[in-house]
Amino acid sequence: MALPGRKVTLAERIEEVGGASSGFDYMRIGLAIAILCWHTIYTLHGEAAERTYWAEWRAVLGGLLPMFFILSGFLVAGSLVRAGSIGKFLSLRALRLYPALAVEVLLSALILGPLLTKAPLSDYFSSAQFWAYFHNIVGYITYPLPGLFTTNPVPNVTNVSLWTIPFELECYILLTVVVLFGLHSRRALLLAGLIALVAYKTWVLARLPDVWQSAAPQGRLLVASFVAGVLAFLYRDRIPWRFGLFAVALVLQLVFTRDAATAYLAVIPTAYVTVYLGLLNPRKYTFLMRGDYSYGLYLFAFPIQQTYAQLFAQHRVGWMSIAFSLCLGLAYAAFSWHCIEKPVLRRKKEIIAKVSYAFGPVWRMVSLKYRRGQTGAGLVASSADD
Repeated sequence: MALPGRKVTLAERIEEVGGASSGFDYMRIGLAIAILCWHTIYTLHGEAAERTYWAEWRAVLGGLLPMFFILSGFLVAGSLVRAGSIGKFLSLRALRLYPALAVEVLLSALILGPLLTKAPLSDYFSSAQFWAYFHNIVGYITYPLPGLFTTNPVPNVTNVSLWTIPFELECYILLTVVVLFGLHSRRALLLAGLIALVAYKTWVLARLPDVWQSAAPQGRLLVASFVAGVLAFLYRDRIPWRFGLFAVALVLQLVFTRDAATAYLAVIPTAYVTVYLGLLNPRKYTFLMRGDYSYGLYLFAFPIQQTYAQLFAQHRVGWMSIAFSLCLGLAYAAFSWHCIEKPVLRRKKEIIAKVSYAFGPVWRMVSLKYRRGQTGAGLVASSADD
């Protein structure tokens, strides 16, 4: 195993770890748990308390969701190269995203809601809110279910974590457009586009009032972070994997994220921090490494936290909520991975073959437009990127 100080590129480091780094697995579950802990403040004390803590701790907290999207961009770019066609790539992303999302939405609407709603069940199932909640499956996000969590510190919100789903879909669409226009083989143009976006958004945000400092990250910041992850992959043969650069990038990340006006400037250093940590490749320990539980935990932790806030209104204590939500959340995540996500991914070749047959002409047209412009060297694989 190479020492962290050894002068190698990201591509060489990927080869050293055999194309599959456990660092990304640890990062995914770690970020999901960190977001759960952060949401504890929101679910127990409401939006005002969250905004106060956010303003005070944004230097640390501001990088959580961007790191998630950077990690996704880096791994998904490798998935696109391995897929060999846009049709197959989009099918893989749909298989990775939608089954678990659909089950989460169904469970929230059909089980959690009826069990905990304060509305009569006849009113619950006939309500427009109930039927509108299923729009979440296709990325049209709506939060309330009739009579659910109406007296919580965060009332009428079933699952706030779903707000990132449309931006994740936007990232995949953007990556598809990048490939169709050949920008994946013209990485300098893509880098210039990201730098222009960062400069423009920084210029715009610098003119907003100071009260905006307490606002959560913008969705476009997450998309920019995804692009930064893709660029880190595209430039993997040029970017050194070095601890000194990691330390500098980490300092820059903390400096830039502590101010909302400079949040976009943190995208590039945060990308390096994320990829460096992801390629550390520590030994796998504990049951958390038996599957990718991060997506299931991220999807369903918030409804569990809202459930705690409703059932234990007299005991809204942070550590108790975290313990309750983490135990049930990981149990659900294990169910989601072993019973939904993994079985679907195991059959991905069969499913994609059926899709390609059903949409033959369109599939062939899209596939022909894709020219990888990449070699197979320096690809990083992960349980969540296919």
